[in-house]
Amino acid sequence: MSVLVFGVGRDLWQAVGHYEPQVSWLMAETTGARVAALKAAGHPGTAGLYTLAASLSWGLIGALTAGGFAWGVVHKGASVIGLDKALNYLIAIAALYALAGLTAAALHALRLPMQDGGLQSLPGLWFATMIPSAAILARIGALIAHDAGVLVAVWLEADPDRLARLAAEAEADYGVDSLEARLARLIARRPAVS
Repeated sequence: MSVLVFGVGRDLWQAVGHYEPQVSWLMAETTGARVAALKAAGHPGTAGLYTLAASLSWGLIGALTAGGFAWGVVHKGASVIGLDKALNYLIAIAALYALAGLTAAALHALRLPMQDGGLQSLPGLWFATMIPSAAILARIGALIAHDAGVLVAVWLEADPDRLARLAAEAEADYGVDSLEARLARLIARRPAVS
């Protein structure tokens, strides 16, 4: 994606005028605002490229997350990151998203005048932050979904030996008091789903 963007994109390092700064490409209104600013600046090709990059970024996150879940369900292997770390990742992502939302709301409420031509108006920077962050989020999503898939598959399978092994592995890998170990013991005690 980076090669495509920086190979095909035009005027990526020229500031786009009349652009209302957005906090994060993850926010729903960001793509529309950036595409409109690019079109108004006479860069319809770059606007289309931005739409493509945003769509592919969301697609990558969704595909790797779904693939991670499927891999966990099919292979029923050991968990990759553990529930404690997965929960920490989810909390951090939710907190960053909430902070972005609050920052956007505060900026809109304060109606601070932003100077045209600042860093926030460089399309190259938009792409340079979107592409790696999408890859990172996709990887984290795949790892979390893999572990969820493993737990779902093992619980649905209800093999007592596999459930006992899951609990023992979780205790050995993450500690007796970890969320992973507690959930594994809970799953091992629950009746099978029929």
